[in-house]
Amino acid sequence: MKLRKINPAIASLFLIGSLTADAFVVDWEKIEHWAGDGPNKAALVVQFDDGGDQKAYVWGYRWENAQTQPSGEDVFRAIASECNDLYLFTQFTGWMGNTVCGIGYSRDNAVAEHIEYDFESAMEDPCISFNWFSANEMLGQTSTPGWDTPDLCDQAIDDAKATHILEHPIDARNYGYACYDYDHWLKDGGDPSIRWHAGWYKGYWSYWVGGADSESLSYSGLGYSSRKLTDGSVDAWKYTYLDGPVGDDIDGVSGATKPWHELDYSHFNDTGIASPEIGVDLRSSRIYRADGSIVRDISTAAPGIYVIVEGAETKKIMIH
Repeated sequence: MKLRKINPAIASLFLIGSLTADAFVVDWEKIEHWAGDGPNKAALVVQFDDGGDQKAYVWGYRWENAQTQPSGEDVFRAIASECNDLYLFTQFTGWMGNTVCGIGYSRDNAVAEHIEYDFESAMEDPCISFNWFSANEMLGQTSTPGWDTPDLCDQAIDDAKATHILEHPIDARNYGYACYDYDHWLKDGGDPSIRWHAGWYKGYWSYWVGGADSESLSYSGLGYSSRKLTDGSVDAWKYTYLDGPVGDDIDGVSGATKPWHELDYSHFNDTGIASPEIGVDLRSSRIYRADGSIVRDISTAAPGIYVIVEGAETKKIMIH
């Protein structure tokens, strides 16, 4: 993984993560968007800084006791694959694994239709050490994609429409050295409901780890491929700008980043109704199959008996 040059004014954020946390405690019962099954649980929190809603979105992940302890990457990939509002842009950058290049958030994965790669601006970026036409052997680059680069990137963008995971094709696995051009993967259009940040030199996704209480979150010393989660863990991602004046995003005195926003558990379930026929309020209820497993989308549930828990009340329903 390539080390990023850090503005001295924000260097202290690596050491005083406790100063960055605003007050929140993840309420596991409120999480509506889950991936995986099992008694162990972890939460993923994502906060954008694009002038949109001041929300930090929350997803959950579950796993069985017999499963291998999941990494931060395992959790992020599983949630992005199964939840239709989270979009992951990632790249294999070397022996330590993958890097988060960008994150998107939108209803029904709409962001996948609005990502484009600006090859021309990338080629003009003096910060990028990767060479598309003559391998930079000093950094371990072994080959070049040349003028095939735009086609390779466009194909990766197209593939991600089905998977919700955009795999950067110009990576260390294929070329010996990764192309850190994330600032040039852009969102077209200005729909504020489609949220997207990708970056490395102008801004990047800072990674915070800890428990359910935000006071426990600290800047991660590991990438998400190396991070191992335990029951009750929280992985939080906050977009952090690196260019421009210090102050809007970073407190130049304390080194603290912007505080965490209010947690949003329901996302686009703003109607609160999963099925008009049975009147299930997603904001205050959970739905279970007869075997005790959670139902995440009642509209696609197979015929059978289901249990609805609303506060202290429990009722059974039959879906034909």
